[in-house]
Amino acid sequence: MGRITDNRADVYQEVTDQMIAMIEAGTRPWSKSWNGSTAPNIPLRSTGVPYRGINVLTLWVASMTKGYASPHWLTFKQALALGGCVRKGEKGSTVVYANKIVVGDGKGGEASSEQGEDGRRQVAFLKRYTVFNSEQIDGIETKYPMPEPIITATNPHDRDAELDTLFGRVPITLRHHGSQPYYQPSGDHVVMPAFADFHTSDDYYSTLAHELCHASGHVDRLARPTLISTKREDYAREELVAELGAAFVSGAIGIKLHDREDHAAYLASWLSALRNDKRCIFTAARQAQDAADWLLSRMGAETSASLEEVA
Repeated sequence: MGRITDNRADVYQEVTDQMIAMIEAGTRPWSKSWNGSTAPNIPLRSTGVPYRGINVLTLWVASMTKGYASPHWLTFKQALALGGCVRKGEKGSTVVYANKIVVGDGKGGEASSEQGEDGRRQVAFLKRYTVFNSEQIDGIETKYPMPEPIITATNPHDRDAELDTLFGRVPITLRHHGSQPYYQPSGDHVVMPAFADFHTSDDYYSTLAHELCHASGHVDRLARPTLISTKREDYAREELVAELGAAFVSGAIGIKLHDREDHAAYLASWLSALRNDKRCIFTAARQAQDAADWLLSRMGAETSASLEEVA
């Protein structure tokens, strides 16, 4: 599919620059899908349908930088329709969606793999719109109440029977030994250190989600080329996909994302990838969403999918 550009602000570069700025500051933009006192969450539309892909990241960043705990986001018109009012001076956040147009006169012309038999071709591009967090809007508090504070009924160091059941449904062999977690493509199995080696149960389960997101790229599943590539840049991209996928899964099932011990090294590799390709984070977010969808569907914990697809 072809691409189209115009003289409006480059949304690819704008979002990429935002991610780069946070990573340069030593913060993973996807690392705080939760508020300190409320459960992790995925940003939600006014209808309760979760956002997907790159929009999850941009709204997490907005929540992180502006201190929002609510997962709910509405357009200005949606707020008005519900009897609400965006407070004066509040600034919205950008979300995007993919659109396409058909170009060509149907008379053929120069051959192109992007063209149909009639000479027309589809050109894809991103469109943006603005949304506001429910905390920026007066008059909708009863419809979108603030999240309840976390009440921990169990020791955070104990195994979680419900999560064990969910992850146990994933049809990938899991082995426990050694000190490093990894996915082995040749044997198609995941290796994890013993549960007791992790500081908290969330660290264990989010790390497991990371490795299972790698496994989703197996040739018999999503067939992600970066999984088996020996190129350094592909390795960085694959790690970014697994990292984002684990963040999406963690947000969906309500666990905190593990803060990696090799944090600095990976931040450097991701910075390089983003600086070299303004579409990198968009592609990674799309592939990560595919990985998260695959994993959550096997766990039986999938969230409602929206019609939104971002290139």
